[in-house]
Amino acid sequence: MPKTRRKVNIIGHRNPDTDSICSALAYTYLKNQLGDAVYEARRAGQINRETAFVLKHFGVEPPRLCTDVSPQVKDIDIREQPGIDKEMSIRAAWSMMRDTEIDTLCAIDEDKELLGLITVKDIANANMDLFDTEVLAKSKTSYKNVLSTLEGEMLLGDPDACITSGRIFIGTSPEIMDGAVNPGDIVLVSNRYEVQMCAIDCGAGAIVVCCGSAVPRTILARAQEKGCIVITTPFDTYAAARLISTAAPVRHFMRTKELLKFSVNTPIEDAKKVMASVRHRYFPILDENGKYCGVVSRRNLLNLHRKQVILVDHNERTQAVDGLEQADILEIIDHHRIGSLETTGPVYFRNVPVGCTATILYQMYGEQGLTPSREIAGLLLSAILSDTLVFRSPTSTPQDEAAAKALAALAGEDIQSYAEQMFEAGADLTGRTA
Repeated sequence: MPKTRRKVNIIGHRNPDTDSICSALAYTYLKNQLGDAVYEARRAGQINRETAFVLKHFGVEPPRLCTDVSPQVKDIDIREQPGIDKEMSIRAAWSMMRDTEIDTLCAIDEDKELLGLITVKDIANANMDLFDTEVLAKSKTSYKNVLSTLEGEMLLGDPDACITSGRIFIGTSPEIMDGAVNPGDIVLVSNRYEVQMCAIDCGAGAIVVCCGSAVPRTILARAQEKGCIVITTPFDTYAAARLISTAAPVRHFMRTKELLKFSVNTPIEDAKKVMASVRHRYFPILDENGKYCGVVSRRNLLNLHRKQVILVDHNERTQAVDGLEQADILEIIDHHRIGSLETTGPVYFRNVPVGCTATILYQMYGEQGLTPSREIAGLLLSAILSDTLVFRSPTSTPQDEAAAKALAALAGEDIQSYAEQMFEAGADLTGRTA
């Protein structure tokens, strides 16, 4: 299954202003137009009233909140191990573990809800309980499981029926069986006619004829009369006796309570602490909707993919989201002083002494030969007007004013009247406490 391209978050500073939000949205649009990766604008805090007005005015959805870029479970390679049906036999479960080289399987329902998990240790414990001859009745095993496990054929009976009573018994001779076989028992028999007939007459719920032996018509007639199920298997009596108890469904042995599981959004540090406290090897993973999506082990933690981020409108650690030291910074686009932020490798750093980050982005659109849409032009215009106080700020430059005029034409806005509306929305005290 091909992996989707990783997402890059474009994010401004904490307590974001209009420039921080609008620049993140505008740069995301530009980067996605270039098509070299998947980019998403994010915000590091709550949107103020001025910015909310701008977004509503131009019909743009606000970015999703992101306050921490520390690695999460979603940032490691999750093993997409398919979930299993809780009715699967433990022999089939063991075969799947062997074939896929995994020692833990997760049982799920049709909606991918996690029901429980079973490990190779659980299967080993089940197989070692040699004296539990009623395991098929206790677990209400279906005859479908028995047929699959024994590679058998049902000559008489309903494959969809379940075993609800009786023990597993090996019939060797009429003398031993008489008085020992109880009604409802499952009796494994050889090709001896008298042994088969005796098992049926003793009230067996089912007989399993081993070695692929033919079953006479008289036996089938007698079984039908007594309501006895007849199954044939190619295995000999010893092999059939070893295998039949493994037809029990995994739900009878799987763990269902206090399951140690993680969400894809669980921080890696929290997952490490839990993994270090137990001896389990694999842990179920649930997606954002709480549905099972795979498993992880301690080994997966070694192959960690750090989150990739682009910073706009800031370049100082104290203004950035939490966990930045554990992320890969790809680019920085800013107009402030250069702070003390360190990166693990070389990055694209564009810092221009203008009044607004949006002015730099307008220049970048031109360098790429792209014209901003009305919505993007409106966002960039709003950011410039906000940061430069309509060119009255001492940080404002002729580049800011020229960019704003060009963007106002694209957005279809009058700078003075629109700026008044924007600042009035930001100064609105409605709903605020004294």
